[in-house]
Amino acid sequence: MNNVSNRLVVYLVAGAAIFVILFGIRGSASIINPILLAAVITITVLPIPSRLTKRGLPGWLALVLSILMVVLLLGLVIATVFFSVAKLSTELPAYLASASEQASADLSTTTGAETSAQVEQVTISIGPVLQGLLANVINLLAQFGLALVIFFFMISAALSLPTPSRMGLDPNQPIISRVAELTEDVRKYMTVLTGVNFLVGVGDTVFLLFLGVDYALLWGLLAWFMGYIPSIGFMIALIPPVLMAYAQYGLQTALIVLIGYIVINGGVQNFYQPKVMGDRLRISPVVVFVGLFIWGYLLGGIGAILAVPLTLLVLIIMENFEGTRPLAILMRYTGEENKEEREAAAQHVKGLWGRVKGTFSSNSDSDEISE
Repeated sequence: MNNVSNRLVVYLVAGAAIFVILFGIRGSASIINPILLAAVITITVLPIPSRLTKRGLPGWLALVLSILMVVLLLGLVIATVFFSVAKLSTELPAYLASASEQASADLSTTTGAETSAQVEQVTISIGPVLQGLLANVINLLAQFGLALVIFFFMISAALSLPTPSRMGLDPNQPIISRVAELTEDVRKYMTVLTGVNFLVGVGDTVFLLFLGVDYALLWGLLAWFMGYIPSIGFMIALIPPVLMAYAQYGLQTALIVLIGYIVINGGVQNFYQPKVMGDRLRISPVVVFVGLFIWGYLLGGIGAILAVPLTLLVLIIMENFEGTRPLAILMRYTGEENKEEREAAAQHVKGLWGRVKGTFSSNSDSDEISE
């Protein structure tokens, strides 16, 4: 009986510890987010200085050029988004009024003046919500700016670190090989996805400029960033340009923008991006989708953008412990792993779940007997 009670206490304490850690992460998201973002940027661009050095450039010059490239690129993006959002916030009432007029004109012909007045009231009430969203965008840009500062120190420290063998570590140890595998997976994922998202952003920008939709560059940058968010990023990037097109030109142009985005963004999100996540990273799409909501809840927008790299990190940690390795095998399964290994992992997880259920049922039975 004591063994059952002790096992129950261990399970309860472990569950409570997990919840404390998760809510601690959520509470310190403003501190963690820039660090995580800087770490992912560092992992992505880390090979660039060594490649420049192989081309004959001095080490210090290769480092400076790499840092300048990242800082200038992201700095330009941040400045463009900041000034565009600041300008949009001042013009937002005019666009809301135009959208209200468009909606009233469309509905007055079918439902009458009373419904048109209700639509106008709803449009006015949306204004504060949009203002709040714009404020959140400014806060997100501030976190990106802080991440650039941290990136400067991270990449300098990463390049100055000696190799594992020079630090007295065995390069053939499983933990070191798995860390190397993690950084390589994150680098491939971010590199491929950045290129794909850039092409999508350019396509959306050109498409919106052709239609004459205002803030086409801002919506193209939004599509670029939202492409990092699995599954739902496409839908988030779709909403603002459709609403802007409706406010400017009416329902017909808004539908054209909707169809164009489905063709450009939806094609990449539904055909190419799942292949990148499944074939290259060996992660189940279900795990990616669930991880998106977990990291988004814990860390906000940055967590949603970094959902896949953070999920990879968790899987690598789980694979280094015997107790959680079978679960990690199941989470990585995409139909290509060894069938026997997967079956053994499934049996282990079932046995663990059976022990947990048995512990709780035994404790319940002991309570009934004591009564």
